[in-house]
Amino acid sequence: MFKTESLLAMKKVAEYQSFTKAAHFLGQTPMAVSKQISTLEARLNQPLFERTTRRVRLTEFGSSFLAHAEQILQQHELLDNWLDEDIKQVSGTLKIVAQSVEVYQSTVYPWLAEFIERYPELELQLDIDKGVIDIEANHHDIYWGVGAYLGKLKQGLRSRLLIQSQYGIYASPNYLKKQGIPKTIEDLKKHQVIGYLHNQPSNILLTNKTEEGQANEMGYVILEAKVKAVSGLIDLAVAGLGLINLAAEEQALIQAIAENKLVPVMETHWWNNASVYLYYHQVKYQQAKVRAFIDFFIDKREEWR
Repeated sequence: MFKTESLLAMKKVAEYQSFTKAAHFLGQTPMAVSKQISTLEARLNQPLFERTTRRVRLTEFGSSFLAHAEQILQQHELLDNWLDEDIKQVSGTLKIVAQSVEVYQSTVYPWLAEFIERYPELELQLDIDKGVIDIEANHHDIYWGVGAYLGKLKQGLRSRLLIQSQYGIYASPNYLKKQGIPKTIEDLKKHQVIGYLHNQPSNILLTNKTEEGQANEMGYVILEAKVKAVSGLIDLAVAGLGLINLAAEEQALIQAIAENKLVPVMETHWWNNASVYLYYHQVKYQQAKVRAFIDFFIDKREEWR
């Protein structure tokens, strides 16, 4: 393989008929340019230049070799130009996965048209994986709206905090009328929870260990769960099937509360440090499409609520 730098040095020496002028153009010393040409000649086992005290000119072989070398240099220039444009251009296919459609509805969908208009060459694939995400089996560019567990499972990922909020407890007025309103952690044990199927265990209700969030430390209660699901928890709670845990910023939840379909329960025992992240692969040079998506939607965070 011939080094591009050596071929370019040869071209410039032939063009200027001078090692000194070629070196000045290349930002090198004449000795360095001369060494590159000598190495090239040794590799070819042929002289490329005739050198005299007055001039430097190509040999017959050198002229033939330079004609082929210029084709290679031209291809390198085309490749460099393409690469410069590709690095700047936000294009290709961007694969994103979240754990629920509600995450997309709150943080992505309302601004998606604006994003696509800004980056018309980019194709988006928005996937949902309601289980524990396995990045080895199901590769995506961005893992959006996922809990802290993913960063612990795969420490090679980079992360950005999306949301940090209260993780509340909610139930329908009809359910509370029948079962009573819990006031303490002990009272909770008499109630049912609508379980999230992929939690381990799936019949868990998250709380804060101390009242009024004094220690801000996650606790939990294991309750009976007649129903376990991976989506539609709000609808199931509205139907009176038990208590649910949700982030307080969930738009569908806010709407259900406004319509008096759900009410907050035991707010003094809510976990106040629920964190949701975006994860992406750690690479030396971040792809333009990944950076564009993250920057755009991170800037929208104030509008999520």
